[in-house]
Amino acid sequence: MSDFVDPAEITSDLVLSLHRFWLDARGSLVFPDRSNFTPEKLLPWLGHIQIVDVIDGGGDFLHRVIGTKTVEVVGRDLTNKYVSECQYEIGTEAMLERYRETAEKREPKFRKGTVIWALDKSWLDYQLVTAPISTNGTQVDQMITVIDYPNLN
Repeated sequence: MSDFVDPAEITSDLVLSLHRFWLDARGSLVFPDRSNFTPEKLLPWLGHIQIVDVIDGGGDFLHRVIGTKTVEVVGRDLTNKYVSECQYEIGTEAMLERYRETAEKREPKFRKGTVIWALDKSWLDYQLVTAPISTNGTQVDQMITVIDYPNLN
């Protein structure tokens, strides 16, 4: 069962602006090329970005980059770790399924909900978009996520 939401439910300017950037970078393609997502172009979302590599056609995913804001909120850095080797509040298989569904649909997917903040164990709202990108133009081999914690100062 998917927990994705309609984009109209997203109110975060941070999340919506990455979606607009993804749409502009895509142009007439199915999904944009990874070369459009340079560190310089991603500055507005720095700290909130996650990039995962698609491994074995979605058999697993490698956390290539985890933004510092997410590391602060969840209390750990998963950079260079496989999703299958990590523990998540929702469960490892559920996290794998979220990524697989986005890769299979080949379009941005939005989510919102709450997460436990590592600092004081309080609940924080989040909103995010995960969008497919490609290095060869034909298959999803990476995905980029921007996650916002609107109530976090």
